[in-house]
Amino acid sequence: MRLEGIQTGDIVEVDRGGRRFHALVTAPAPGGLALQPLDRRVTYYSARSHEVVGHWAKRGRPRTTSAPLEPSPRQLEMDL
Repeated sequence: MRLEGIQTGDIVEVDRGGRRFHALVTAPAPGGLALQPLDRRVTYYSARSHEVVGHWAKRGRPRTTSAPLEPSPRQLEMDL
């Protein structure tokens, strides 16, 4: 897996030595990622790109505004 889209605070699934675990990304590291495992029994604190098998990005709540939504020009061009 490519590590360019993985940022600090994201959750990754790692397969290291046949053992799969989930971890919080704490920082990018040389050649991989620095991790904080979510399970206390796991003692791996880094992973390389080929060991990362899943990625969940941390996203905030969508912003809410009081302004009404405006249709895009392409929506108005639809011929029915």
